[in-house]
Amino acid sequence: AYACQRHLTMLPERQERAGFFLGDGVGLGKGRQLAGLIYEGWLNGRKRHLWISVSADLMVDSQRDLRDIGAKKIPVYNITKLPYGKLDTKKNKIKEGVIFSTYSALVSKSRQGTRLDQIAEWLGGAAAEGCMLFDESHKAKNLFADSEKGKPAKSTKMALCVKEIQEKCPLARVVYCSATGASSLQNM
Repeated sequence: AYACQRHLTMLPERQERAGFFLGDGVGLGKGRQLAGLIYEGWLNGRKRHLWISVSADLMVDSQRDLRDIGAKKIPVYNITKLPYGKLDTKKNKIKEGVIFSTYSALVSKSRQGTRLDQIAEWLGGAAAEGCMLFDESHKAKNLFADSEKGKPAKSTKMALCVKEIQEKCPLARVVYCSATGASSLQNM
């Protein structure tokens, strides 16, 4: 409920939707809560969502969580099993559902383009209003401003990609989810 309320807030500086941090401890049902946010969006007409986690094996867990809350009809697609290019073509036929990606897949690219651009385009770009869920969001740590304490800072490629996809989809309902996200103030 709190995440849905937070997502109603638009940030005035750049006209983007406010995000939400879910920091419950290990084993407290964060996956079910993420599934619930997708289901809430689905029931309200938002049919394209992104779920990013650390391992492709966790896609099975996301499908289980959706099933267990009564949303088993929402399809989940592993981005690494899909070709590069448009996802909603007659060939690929992915009109709605959840794209499941790992952080590594998000930064990947080929001659046909990047996964980040492919996913952002499918979500709807600047008009995307579905969920963008960063499970185990601590994986995208180390995003720095141009300099820190007079020294040049170098952000990780993963952190830059997470920032970029959010910039491409400023109206998406973003949730950062991690049991260890606040282990260091630097990572907040």
